[in-house]
Amino acid sequence: MRLLAGDVGGTKTLLRRVEADGSVSAEKRYESGAYATFDALVRDFAGVVRASGAPVVPPPSSAPEARTTPTDLDVDAACFAVAGPVLNGHAEVTNVGWKIEESSLARAFSIPRVALINDFYAVALGVPLLHDEDLLPLHPGARDRTMPMAILGAGTGLGEAIVVHARDVIPTEGGHCDFAPQDEEQARLFVYLAKKYGHVSWERVLSGHGIVNIFTFLGGDEIEPAEVAELAERGDARAHRAMEIFVDIYGAEAGNMALRVLARGGVYLAGGIAAKNIPRFTDGRFVEAFLRKGRFRPLLSTISVDLIVNERVGLIGAVEGARRAATGLRIEETGLRIED
Repeated sequence: MRLLAGDVGGTKTLLRRVEADGSVSAEKRYESGAYATFDALVRDFAGVVRASGAPVVPPPSSAPEARTTPTDLDVDAACFAVAGPVLNGHAEVTNVGWKIEESSLARAFSIPRVALINDFYAVALGVPLLHDEDLLPLHPGARDRTMPMAILGAGTGLGEAIVVHARDVIPTEGGHCDFAPQDEEQARLFVYLAKKYGHVSWERVLSGHGIVNIFTFLGGDEIEPAEVAELAERGDARAHRAMEIFVDIYGAEAGNMALRVLARGGVYLAGGIAAKNIPRFTDGRFVEAFLRKGRFRPLLSTISVDLIVNERVGLIGAVEGARRAATGLRIEETGLRIED
């Protein structure tokens, strides 16, 4: 059973072909903007597969949909994790204007089963498959992966998902739940954002733009999130405080999620912001905010918290999605829209 998996974003796309024994026969990172369509990118990857010398066994030419050499990938199933909503087998990558459709990919590349999933869903699929070296422990605790696992990821937005039985993903829109201030300063932040947006969700403060919102609340200019982090590193007091507030809020919401699902399988931080600002998550500030739940502090102290440092976790999840798709599992079993 050979598989094709992809982590598809507006900036970069990673594709991987996996052999039946789990070995990687081909992998390439692409700049998404260099290709007019996603099909063109996949067609280029087919050339990478051929150049790698990976086994390719086309079906007999008499087959109704015989594969042709220019597009041959020779896989039994494919799964692509897309940065954006997936609806009825369709997805759009707005940054590059791509429209991706399961059925058209299946036809164009003679792939028996193709699945599109949201990129954070793929992260959640990948978390149970991670190894110790893929994780940076922030707080020790029991990590029983047969118990519920909570995954949070602040990046462009705020993703939240639950994994149960180390395999079943429960997607959520928890990032759009009501933000709850933890102190007077955060209460003033809430009022500031309520005037700006009306409804104030966790995503308004826990995301790249959330960092900017906090910075402007403190009197800073509307600049890019990375610039706020850079200013903080250079000693700018306002930017430093913005990052402190961000980490405090992140820890508080991670603690909330741990309590909601009793995450005895652990809490896992995904997304680029934490991975790019590791010192701010390892100095104890995040963990203190995570534990600050009054009489439930002892319970939270038993739950492990890890920061995911393997940037390919979404690709790992997409491989798992392709594996499940190849078996014909239905959406109610895996979250994938695959029908027999």
